[in-house]
Amino acid sequence: MTIASFARKIGVGDQTVRSVCVLKRNKPGFEFLSNLIQTFEWINPVWLLTGKGDMLMSGNGCESGEVDSVAELVKYLREKDEKIERLIEEKTTWKLKYEMSSSGNI
Repeated sequence: MTIASFARKIGVGDQTVRSVCVLKRNKPGFEFLSNLIQTFEWINPVWLLTGKGDMLMSGNGCESGEVDSVAELVKYLREKDEKIERLIEEKTTWKLKYEMSSSGNI
């Protein structure tokens, strides 16, 4: 599978897959991991998110305790992604204000 076909399959951009999987510049975000788990249902989400257990799903899926742990982990990751987005917006705002003040436009 090529990077482009993998990206299309999980519904993310080629560059996202390249930066996460090939260049290892970025960590996968919530959408990336969620799409991956939904697309490849045979991948154990506990293993994908924590590295614990088997990579492949066995039997009927995760045990109930594991499902609760994954749900908590997904919630935590979603909150962190939202916080990162807010910080990026804040940084951009401060950067623009600094650039405007240093150029004498304020």
